[in-house]
Amino acid sequence: MNQLEDLSQFLDDSLIEDYLLENPNFFTKHPALLNKLNITTQEQGTVSLVQRQQRMMREKIVTLEDEITSLMSIATQNQRLYQKFSNLFFEVLNCQDLTTVNETLHHHFINELELSHVSFKLYPANAPKSLAINRSDLDNLLIQRLGRGHHYFGRINQQEQQLLFNHPESGSVALIALGQHGDLGLLAISSQDANHFHPDMDNLMLMQLTRLIASVTQQLLSK
Repeated sequence: MNQLEDLSQFLDDSLIEDYLLENPNFFTKHPALLNKLNITTQEQGTVSLVQRQQRMMREKIVTLEDEITSLMSIATQNQRLYQKFSNLFFEVLNCQDLTTVNETLHHHFINELELSHVSFKLYPANAPKSLAINRSDLDNLLIQRLGRGHHYFGRINQQEQQLLFNHPESGSVALIALGQHGDLGLLAISSQDANHFHPDMDNLMLMQLTRLIASVTQQLLSK
């Protein structure tokens, strides 16, 4: 048994791994080893360590390129969404009555944002008849879905769908109370996609829009 074989009795893979991690410049000091060391893989058979490293690097580059492409696509979608919401903000600000506010919301959410239905309901006694609803009619829904919160994103049952949209509405919904204390009304938006509205979604633009809607509604009701 030679000296190397004697030494191998006291070495295992973990010790070699620890040594290489503690000495990251080892192969820089011994570059000839890179071409002598071979690795066997099912995909490529036996290849040198250099070839293996090159392939791993190429795979990392491809993964990074895919991630960058995905991020660019998301950024483009967000930019388009922001532009659509900006247009909606502007039109709501320029509405002269609540019926026009309702028509504007329907047009943008359904035609521009490709959602299914919109329900814009108001509690004050002087609200337009087509938009007015007694808050007590929504008490059970508000307690079950909003609780002490101001919004709910997810699914609702058929009875609630009928109450808000006057027909069964499959998919998912956004329910947002209007007014500082939710005492002004309720905005309900539906999507055919069961996963479109969900508790973890980014709702910044939508919540800003509903604050604007509440402000414009109060001004128009006070005329």
